[in-house]
Amino acid sequence: MVNTFGGDWTRSKLEILGRYLDAYTTALKHQPFHLWYVDAFAGTGYIKLDSGDVAQGKLLMSENCWDSETADVLKGSVRRAIDIDDRPFDEFIFIDLNFEYAAELSKIKHEFKERNIQIISQDANDYLQNWCLSQNRNLGIPWNNERAVIFLDPFATEVDWQTVQRISETQSMDLWILFPLSALTRLMPSDRQPDKANIANLNRVFGGQEWQDNLYRTQAQPTLFGNETQTVRDDQQAIVDLYLSKLRGAFPAVVDNPKWFHNSKNSPLFAFMFAAANPVGGRIALRIANHLIDRW
Repeated sequence: MVNTFGGDWTRSKLEILGRYLDAYTTALKHQPFHLWYVDAFAGTGYIKLDSGDVAQGKLLMSENCWDSETADVLKGSVRRAIDIDDRPFDEFIFIDLNFEYAAELSKIKHEFKERNIQIISQDANDYLQNWCLSQNRNLGIPWNNERAVIFLDPFATEVDWQTVQRISETQSMDLWILFPLSALTRLMPSDRQPDKANIANLNRVFGGQEWQDNLYRTQAQPTLFGNETQTVRDDQQAIVDLYLSKLRGAFPAVVDNPKWFHNSKNSPLFAFMFAAANPVGGRIALRIANHLIDRW
């Protein structure tokens, strides 16, 4: 079973993540840290690109292509993390609520019996929040001898801000998050406030109600009968900037300019963001992340 999703932007996302994981483990190769890789919304380990969103012409062949005939099936983030063998991660946690995806991940666990792999089939927010808290073993003191990279790769608005906050509190994790810009704009009309159900969803994603004051404003609109008040939502850049400001309030190091991903019609889909929770190592991690985002 293979996920069907994405387009050329998916390859860019995976290239950035894979190269970061390689640089991350190399940088910590001679450090006494126990390294975790945690992949929420992990999928099956492979991704079949949606033919409707793949650029014209075949994708370039590379070692990351699984199907050598069509070159449209790529190794996903799970396989790329496992493939790092110069300084492998010590433990892996792959999370996916989808039972069929979790079953496919279990096959990968069986294939790599020498690796310490956990497959978690439950809500990623619930699991990660509890895991981050439980890993702060010494009465709430952040990790001393452990480091982790967390990859949050939702299809839409599944990631709670509370989960991101818990990750930041460990002071030991690097976070890559695919910010669901397109899904959020569908919940946020440009000419009126969202409905009640969508407001609750947006509050969960942004961790509060401040997005309403930051992204919506009222303005006078001239008509034949005088001025009328109209509600207007700011543009997509403002939505991304607001989330970045939230990250900067929680993490000591946050990417300068996230990578924007567009579909084949050039409509924005996601913004790929990075944040590092460690006050010391975060500066180096940020330099690497910024370089990869600019390069790829």
